[in-house]
Amino acid sequence: MPRPSLRSSFIAVVVTIVGLHLVAVTLAALPPNRYSDAAQSQTSYLEPYFAQNWRLFAPNPIAEDRNLLFQGAYVDDDGKPAVTAWIDWTAVELDLVRHRLVGGRAGYVTNKLVTPLKSRISGLDEAQREIVTGTSQADPPTWAALSDDLEAADVSLGARLGFLRYERAATQLATDVLESRHPGLELTAVRYAIRQHAVVPYAARGGTASERAANRPAPVRDVGGWRRPTPGSPAEQASVRDFDRAHR
Repeated sequence: MPRPSLRSSFIAVVVTIVGLHLVAVTLAALPPNRYSDAAQSQTSYLEPYFAQNWRLFAPNPIAEDRNLLFQGAYVDDDGKPAVTAWIDWTAVELDLVRHRLVGGRAGYVTNKLVTPLKSRISGLDEAQREIVTGTSQADPPTWAALSDDLEAADVSLGARLGFLRYERAATQLATDVLESRHPGLELTAVRYAIRQHAVVPYAARGGTASERAANRPAPVRDVGGWRRPTPGSPAEQASVRDFDRAHR
């Protein structure tokens, strides 16, 4: 019996990898169920590019507005620490829906970042959350130091890498947005906040505008810890700057 050639062996390996990837995509794209939940640890590599969001459908439709906000820290002319006003990045993205009849849809970055940021920090216990949210504006930790602190607090390698991946992505976007808005400012630290505002309860949706506003729950804001500015590449910075100028 002839031995398989190197070419046929290579093709077999590629076909196997592609087949496993297709199975993973299928499991991840299914509406949430016990099978997709059980396979989540094996399909997490698909995030954020292949993740499916079923929040438009039962049993867990979207029930709140979510906004991603950024703030920067700097030293003012008197040598005192100061902070910028919060920038609502979600409002910038929503300009695509509200004022552009033709073109792409909005909420890409907000949708891709908010859910994993929330889920990964909720996976930490109280002491571990204090490590990542209680960082100093004057001396924010390096990424290596933050990773070491989480490791010392018994955060597993997988949870640590997942948390830092999205934390770094949010920090990079925050840095690029803040530098676009404040080009003459030397940032010393940046942070993000997630604002969640639950919708009007179903029973109160038939009231007047003032009645609906009165019945809507108060918004909740979760503020992340201070991070060292982490700018993207020149091309990424230019892309963020152009998008911000076009839609803010």
